[in-house]
Amino acid sequence: MQSADVRTGTLVGPSEQEIDEVDLVPVRTYWQLVRKRFLRHRLAVMALVVLTVMIIVSTIVPLATGDAYKRSSIPLINDGPSLQAPPGYNQIGQNQFVRLMRASQTTLVIGFAAVFLIGIIGTVVGAIAGYFGGWIDNALMRFVDVILSLPFLFLILIIVSLFGFRDVRVVILAIGIVGWTTAARLVRAEFLAIRETDYASAAKALGVNHQRLIIRHLLPGAMAPLVVALALGVADAVITESALSVLGFGIAPPEVSLGQMLNDFRENFFAHPERIWYPGIALVIIVLCASFLGDGLRDALDPRQKADG
Repeated sequence: MQSADVRTGTLVGPSEQEIDEVDLVPVRTYWQLVRKRFLRHRLAVMALVVLTVMIIVSTIVPLATGDAYKRSSIPLINDGPSLQAPPGYNQIGQNQFVRLMRASQTTLVIGFAAVFLIGIIGTVVGAIAGYFGGWIDNALMRFVDVILSLPFLFLILIIVSLFGFRDVRVVILAIGIVGWTTAARLVRAEFLAIRETDYASAAKALGVNHQRLIIRHLLPGAMAPLVVALALGVADAVITESALSVLGFGIAPPEVSLGQMLNDFRENFFAHPERIWYPGIALVIIVLCASFLGDGLRDALDPRQKADG
């Protein structure tokens, strides 16, 4: 920085030492700051590690065991823990460890796939409503209000019943069709604010078409709250699937999910109460990891947060 020479009254340029000190200050991009802020959130990092391990294990074990989760053995009915099945065998002689891994895989697939569908529908609807405004915005938001006014679980039960069969794809589709409203509102709110910025106005003045303006210029600025909402939405999707299974509207046997395992053990809870712990703990871990991950992403993507060091 420049300084004034008292004797001559002229401005003197910065010294070489000052220039070197300025050069030593690291310049970080936005995503570098996001990564640093996220790594400071210990619970979020731990949740990411645990969730990653669960995904890997629940993928490898079903691949290695094939259809063993479907097979039953009469001599092993209600058998206790062993090396092949640490949680033991259920009331029809099925290996509970293999079923738990398959159930975790199915539940995770439903959670992430449903959130992916929610993100697509919510982003499209919210972007159109926030960008064009006017009667288009009013019509889409009134439609969102109508969906929000109806019971969430009741709508999902209707959709599952209309298909007439219980399948993983049906459950994913039902949760995605009903659960996109919050994502749409978040994207719309961001678009209403971003479309009035200088760079958006400059892009319009340069003749950028609507599609390119939305995708290349406005959508990236609206992704931060959407990513956080989708991370937290994984927990909601997992809980919804479990509720459907307990009510008898989840995926049908021989496929298995954590919710279905809880439903299977409900009848024999008093005879074997310990069996409900395994799917219950797995379900709680997934929900907690998704929640902590969402909290960490929220703090990391917030530009008001500081990354020291």
